[in-house]
Amino acid sequence: MSNRLQAIFQKKLVPVTFERTIGLFGATTIGVGALMGAGVYVLIGLAAGVAGPSVWISYIVCGGLAFLTTLLFADMARLVPISGGGYAYAYRSLGRIGGFTTGWFLALGSVFACGLYAIGFAEYFASILGYKLPGYGVKLVAGALVVLSAFLNSKGTEGADRIQNLLTWGNLGILAVLLVGAAFFLKPGLAVPVFPLGPEGTFGAIGIIYISFFGYQLIANSADEIRNPAVTVPRAMKLSMGIAFLFYLLVAVASIMVVPWQQLSQSSAPLVDVATAVFGSFGWVLISTGGILASAGALNSTVLSQGRQIYAMGKDRFVPALLGKVHEGAKTPRAAILAGGGLILVALLLFDLAFIAKAANFCLLVSLLPVSLALRRIYREQPEKRPGNFARRYLPELTLLVNLGLLGTLDWLSLVFGLQLALIGGLVFYFYSRKRVERQETGMHLALEEEEPAFKFKSGERILMPVANPETQRSIFDLCNAVLAQKGGEIVPLHIVNTPEQMDFRTALSNSEQSLSLLGRMEDWQTSPRVNIRPVVRASHKLGMGIVHAAEEERCDLIVMGYAGKQASAAAANLMELVLNRASVNCIFLKIKQRGEAFRPKRIAVSLGGRLNLNLMVRLAGAIAAQYKGEITFLNILPTAYSPAQQAESGKIFIEAIQRHSARALYSIQVLASDDPIDTLVEKSADYDLLVVGTTKVGLLQQMVVGNFATQITERAQCSVAVVRVLPIGRKLVKGV
Repeated sequence: MSNRLQAIFQKKLVPVTFERTIGLFGATTIGVGALMGAGVYVLIGLAAGVAGPSVWISYIVCGGLAFLTTLLFADMARLVPISGGGYAYAYRSLGRIGGFTTGWFLALGSVFACGLYAIGFAEYFASILGYKLPGYGVKLVAGALVVLSAFLNSKGTEGADRIQNLLTWGNLGILAVLLVGAAFFLKPGLAVPVFPLGPEGTFGAIGIIYISFFGYQLIANSADEIRNPAVTVPRAMKLSMGIAFLFYLLVAVASIMVVPWQQLSQSSAPLVDVATAVFGSFGWVLISTGGILASAGALNSTVLSQGRQIYAMGKDRFVPALLGKVHEGAKTPRAAILAGGGLILVALLLFDLAFIAKAANFCLLVSLLPVSLALRRIYREQPEKRPGNFARRYLPELTLLVNLGLLGTLDWLSLVFGLQLALIGGLVFYFYSRKRVERQETGMHLALEEEEPAFKFKSGERILMPVANPETQRSIFDLCNAVLAQKGGEIVPLHIVNTPEQMDFRTALSNSEQSLSLLGRMEDWQTSPRVNIRPVVRASHKLGMGIVHAAEEERCDLIVMGYAGKQASAAAANLMELVLNRASVNCIFLKIKQRGEAFRPKRIAVSLGGRLNLNLMVRLAGAIAAQYKGEITFLNILPTAYSPAQQAESGKIFIEAIQRHSARALYSIQVLASDDPIDTLVEKSADYDLLVVGTTKVGLLQQMVVGNFATQITERAQCSVAVVRVLPIGRKLVKGV
């Protein structure tokens, strides 16, 4: 066994994981930071314009509705204490579609929310400096903050935590100073009449301020870095929501009792008006500073949590696998964080503030719906986990109805844009994520290369070579090398670890010494200068699907594998059938006549038939002949009473074969007349070392199929046989999808 392969195998088998460095205070800081964004500095005025003095009631009702969803997430965090938040909860309980829907909208909602926070920061930053920035200037400052936040969070949580603490609690400190000062200027008369715009205005304001209560669920995205997550995450969610709710309510009460609600509704910076009434000109500086801290804190907290959620989707292969890796040095999902930062920059570039806010509202609300269904399924399938408390027993149904109702309050532009995002998400899932997730769920794939580049561009042809029989391994390897010798490429030796259904893949791989033994044999085998070797081991519940999925995972163009013929067991025959039926690449099956001997065919015959397999058959024969300095005979068998049309067609096939023959090897042509082409070809096979035949039949290796040309030749030939199957382009595209 190769020590080098063993070291690589062990390193990749044990994944790089997060360090659990975040306690209750840090987790609560993430939630409070995401909740207490710039919304409180702006939305109070818009809400007052709809609800009047009863806006504080709007905050109570809205906070109560949001707290239901907080309890929902807290219960899910207790039952499923893993990183990924709502996405992970839905995926575990509802499967691929539920998980993708939640992850897709939660990721996009976080992107748009971060754009909102970044623009808020830029506006307040310009205000405190006394500048009026143009639109592009605001977005430039916002983009710079996004880049800085993504960079700091990608470097590690320790430094980012200190910054987050400063931003979050500094913002609350400023709001606390405002509330203390406002207590001396309260005018209760401004709060009456309570419902000048009617009760409907009070409830209408809920749709405006509800976005302020998002953020607590982002704590669950960092569950893998939180100590004792089953206990800490639910507590942190409830604490952060309680703190945010208290401050929102007090700010709302103070605002309408210090400044008339009509004035608040007309102001673009309502808290500036409140602070100015309390502190004079100093109030403007105070609130602008608070707005900067709130926006930066919410952005930083959301970027941190968003990266973890994208990481969880990458780990499950809904998005590129690169995004599901933990950086070995920083112990952070660096690629996921930077990718999220890039998406935020795109949103800033393409959309204005109003549109970003509406898109964030829709996406975040939709992302909550599958989580309610996920908890409902858990309660239904595991009734022992259902709480005894009546209200909590029906929490999934309550939150589903509440969030559906809130979704219905959005304007038509938000709904239309949301449907477009849903359509794009559906296309991404069907054409990109679906098959990758299936491969992830049905197997575990380890490429035994020391360092894989972040972006590996395919260069040259790639041949998947399943390895199982040591007696034929070298012969098949040499054949693959010969095929790639002229143009270069990569041989991907693959060993499948057959895994029982009840065993997890990592355990199956850890107990497999045979894989490394077989793959390690090839390290010293010589290849052509332009041919590389990339050993792969994959655990799979089904051998055939393991081969098919490995070919897709490695983006191979060809599968070359051995075939035992009649000596094969029923399981081996079924394996071949499954590969032929399901693989979306071309296949070559090699039956070696004399096992254990050096396979050096010099006399090669190609049985010409249809045109579909012709190019690969000629290429294979030419590659082997050039490698071993052999000769090729192109054979064609006509009936004894052949017609002129049959003779002409035979001539065209010969011409095409000769035109496709580009290898440096001698060739000859031979036409045989026989009414029993199988017997004739079997008899002629005694003159050759290798016979190359083609097939278009999927069931060519089914031993019960009597009379099939390729099957009969493979079983009866007196030399080794290579069966070539080329998949038509149309079927290849369909299978690829």
